Amino acid sequence: MTDIHGGPNALRRQLTRRVGVTVAVAVTALFAPALPASAIAQAEKVSQAAPIAVPLPAPGARMLDLTAGQRTSLLKAAANSASSTARSLKLSQDEKLIPKDVVKDADGTVHTRYERTYQGLPVLGGDLVVHDHGTRRTADRAVRAVISVPTIKAAVSAGTARASALAAARRAGDSKPAVKTAPRLVVWAEEGEPTLAWESFVTSSQADGTPSKLRVLTDARTGRQLKSTEQNETGVGHSQYNGTVSIDTEHGSSGYLLSDPARGGSSTMNMTATATGIPFIDADDEWGDGTPADPQTAAVDATYGAQRTWDFYHDRFGRNGIANDGVGAASYVHYMDNYANAFWNDDCFCMTYGDGLGNAHPLTELDITGHEMTHGVTSHTAGLVYSGESGGLNESTSDIMGTAVEWFANSLGDKPDFTLAELADIRGNGKPVRYMDQPSRDNADGGTSQDYWTPKTKNLDVHASSGIGNHFFYLLSEGSGKKKINGIQYNSTTYDGLPVTGIGLKNATDVWYRALTVYMTSTTDYAGARTATLEASADLFGKSSKAYESVAAAWAAVNVGPRFIHHIAVSSAAPPKAAFGLATSWQILATSTRRGALTYSVTGLPKGLSANPVTGLVSGTPEESGAFPITVTIRNKRAGLTRKIAYTWTVLPNGGNHFVNPARFDIAQWGSVESPITVSGHKGTAPATLKVSVDLYHDFIGAQVVFLVAPDGTEIQLSRWSWDYGSELHTTYTVDASGYPANGIWKLRVLDAVPGNMDYGPGYLDGWALDF
Repeated sequence: MTDIHGGPNALRRQLTRRVGVTVAVAVTALFAPALPASAIAQAEKVSQAAPIAVPLPAPGARMLDLTAGQRTSLLKAAANSASSTARSLKLSQDEKLIPKDVVKDADGTVHTRYERTYQGLPVLGGDLVVHDHGTRRTADRAVRAVISVPTIKAAVSAGTARASALAAARRAGDSKPAVKTAPRLVVWAEEGEPTLAWESFVTSSQADGTPSKLRVLTDARTGRQLKSTEQNETGVGHSQYNGTVSIDTEHGSSGYLLSDPARGGSSTMNMTATATGIPFIDADDEWGDGTPADPQTAAVDATYGAQRTWDFYHDRFGRNGIANDGVGAASYVHYMDNYANAFWNDDCFCMTYGDGLGNAHPLTELDITGHEMTHGVTSHTAGLVYSGESGGLNESTSDIMGTAVEWFANSLGDKPDFTLAELADIRGNGKPVRYMDQPSRDNADGGTSQDYWTPKTKNLDVHASSGIGNHFFYLLSEGSGKKKINGIQYNSTTYDGLPVTGIGLKNATDVWYRALTVYMTSTTDYAGARTATLEASADLFGKSSKAYESVAAAWAAVNVGPRFIHHIAVSSAAPPKAAFGLATSWQILATSTRRGALTYSVTGLPKGLSANPVTGLVSGTPEESGAFPITVTIRNKRAGLTRKIAYTWTVLPNGGNHFVNPARFDIAQWGSVESPITVSGHKGTAPATLKVSVDLYHDFIGAQVVFLVAPDGTEIQLSRWSWDYGSELHTTYTVDASGYPANGIWKLRVLDAVPGNMDYGPGYLDGWALDF
């Protein structure tokens, strides 16, 4: 589940969003027509704010509206050829592919999404999408790691895993946790090396009453907890603002029902008197009175939102329901007492809405419905894992599509905009819960959203990291700077200080949906989302289009990847620190949206280094130290393009009494690294005041234990484990090394000693030095 502002267990859950509501009288008509096309076109026109001239999507990239039979036939064909597909992808004989979903383009390209097993065990993170373009085949994988484990026999019992999972839920503050189904043995490959694990699901209630379904992964060899992630997804919204609306109902023997046969049997149920819900029945098919005092009012908004969301996905993308199988979802209103939240549950394929604080603001607003039901779409397509950056993308996908649903519906009572829950007054200050043009604006209103990507993004609550995707989408739709859209003022800044020109809401939505359903996988992060949306825009508009370059520019504006300048994008980082007399290299990475090979030249390089004009690899051994201003020139001769970029390359002094290894060494989670320095030119033993300078980065710096290893193999501990949650260590230790030989290979060893039940990403050693 996911909600709008994080809830009482936000740091661990990454979910809960409150939304206020004010519902409307609904005059309903059986099989009422959808919103007129002219109204939809006008709403999208208003939202585009002078976008760049973008051609219509390429006809061949249009997704076909498959019938149930056609979809079943494609999936059956994929299952029959799964073995040959696995061989073509060079999977091992222990791995099998299981088709999950399929998309077919008008040009005949078929995109099949597969789950994977290893020796019969499900592989979590093993999902991939295979793209068959006639005789050419490509694939996008959730992980690149080779799927293999030493054994599929667990050393830890399922009972032990169950007890561990229950303990994890209790630590999280859940009440009355229970494991109702036995833990299953899996290969966990979502992070790091594939690991044999037990997967357990703990059901319980969170502190605010939101149902909890906690997925806990336990190492089947050691019993250590690998990961715990909330599966229920709660969301955003408001209601009672749609005015008088038409909703489709069904006439039964006892009266009219809030059931919709035209949309897969979607229904709305009343939980006022029962935990399982009872149908709403009305004699005259006129529902609610526009106030929360009438129980039907919230049901009207929930029904209207579900129907408009169905129509949005169907009319825009040819999607036949949330799971694309023609089956409707259920909506439950009046959940609990004073429950200020709403959530989607994939297990029951349903939406549940509380009545808000004081039971006066049902959370049944249109963009909440679009947000929550999109969690179902995500679950049945990319399956973005609800933690880390993929969790932020999961949330931003719901925000993006919830916003698009609002523009599609163009309700007179709920004017389309680029804010979320703007009418609900969730926090009692009359302001929105989220601002897509400036996500960090909600920080002053109790939120924590990010405008731009940082290395800490992966560790944030998913509602905070979702700001990056939201900001990207706004910039891609409308562009940067101050502007008024549909009567509302916006002002969106960029990380790199350069402007972005939007391509319009409809085009931006098309790009995101295609990226989600065709290219993203369960572990896609923001860098992966950039790649997926670029692939999608290349399909829709062509790689040489302005739209393609605008996608890159919008990502650069939120600090994810480079933008194209003179049709050339440079994705390589600045040159690494080097040291006198030590071999070094730097790969210049660049791409162009125009045809033609790129060539490279570099001026100002330190003596001893040179650049390969074809590959862009700079390598050699520096023969001088200092700070060297260099200029990289990249040319596409065929297209007549040139781009120049200035850098400073620092070469550290090395030798005599100062020895340094500036290389970066990544520290695997719960692993260790060693960085060597070769010392020569000294007689006898090292000094009693040997200086050891260390630069280290990690989100739990106190759990990084540092050792100096002398040439004779003796280990000298430099730091102790502590509860220091700082993220950087820049210090110099003084060591009595008089008992060890001076010359030889010295090593700095860093051990990641983060407790096994704590989930922190990897850090890195950013160089170290010895001073004799």
